[in-house]
Amino acid sequence: MSFLKWLFGKSSTRDGNARPSAEGWAISENGNPTMVDGQIRITVFPQDRGWKFCIADVDDRNDPYFSDVYSSAVAAKEEALAHLRGEPTVHEPLSAARTEDRRDQWEAHIRARSVQIEEIQKLLSENPELGITALRKPEARVLSHLKQLKWQIAEYHRAGVSASMIAQSERQEALLSGLADEIGKRIKVKQAQRPARKPPVSDSQLSPDLAGKVDDVIGLLANQKEVDDEKQERLQRNSTRATTDRMLEEGITYGQASNGPDFLNQDESSFRAFMKTADQDLGWQCDTVSDAFRRYLTSGEIPAPHYPMRVAVLLRKEKDFERERRFLAAWCKHFPSGNGTTYAKLVERAKKTGAIPG
Repeated sequence: MSFLKWLFGKSSTRDGNARPSAEGWAISENGNPTMVDGQIRITVFPQDRGWKFCIADVDDRNDPYFSDVYSSAVAAKEEALAHLRGEPTVHEPLSAARTEDRRDQWEAHIRARSVQIEEIQKLLSENPELGITALRKPEARVLSHLKQLKWQIAEYHRAGVSASMIAQSERQEALLSGLADEIGKRIKVKQAQRPARKPPVSDSQLSPDLAGKVDDVIGLLANQKEVDDEKQERLQRNSTRATTDRMLEEGITYGQASNGPDFLNQDESSFRAFMKTADQDLGWQCDTVSDAFRRYLTSGEIPAPHYPMRVAVLLRKEKDFERERRFLAAWCKHFPSGNGTTYAKLVERAKKTGAIPG
């Protein structure tokens, strides 16, 4: 109701408080163009980066009619009168203009993509001996286009893009997939031609105590039999049910009910301050990975990847390349799929170090 009071002003507007203009319109006490015709009041007002009109009964403001948004107050006035008289519309609402602009932009985007595809095809056909570094740039462009097309084709339909242009974008998707395969094959051939890298020579700076902690976590991972998917899902399902029951019975948080590590139950600022120090503490990271892995064996909850990544990073920082390789091999024995960004980075790191086949 407060919006309607702002829109119409006081009900005495039709009794002389409005100032008539040359067009027969008046300006209400709230500054909105308004016109009263018998029992009908028309009000024009700014909203949504344009202008709307409202038509309402003078004595009943409970069921007003609100228009679309128009580009100017003049357009909104003319459309209000046309609506009242049952005449055809003269001005398109902004929503229609924006839809047309969006359609035109998408169609221009599709045409531009065709040009880029032709450029990549020409680059590959004229340069059969491109090296790996030179191939990475068109590879990135192709993969970026493919990723965008996964959601853009649906958007083309919503924006009213023509059927022929949508068909063109679908053909582009097939062409880009072929280019991605071709570039990938070329890169593999070039990689196979590279001389084998010599593994870095370890010059470990670890203290005996820290070396023992690392060896313990490597041994824990390496000597434990893998948990198959069916068992992991069953463990996780049972653990989640038990945790939920405990939360409801005892009125505690999920972290407390699941017996998660205490450092996770801090407020955000305290947690960030704690992790700033813990991220450089190899011994703490090893203990955290060990605890998380033991919890995984009983609950099916896959350990967070941040902590094993820190173990690998800190081992490399200490120039203990052999222990880094063994640790990554032991980790990937249990978590080889690389689902999730950091999990994938761990798998890729393991391949680069020779811990697992590339």
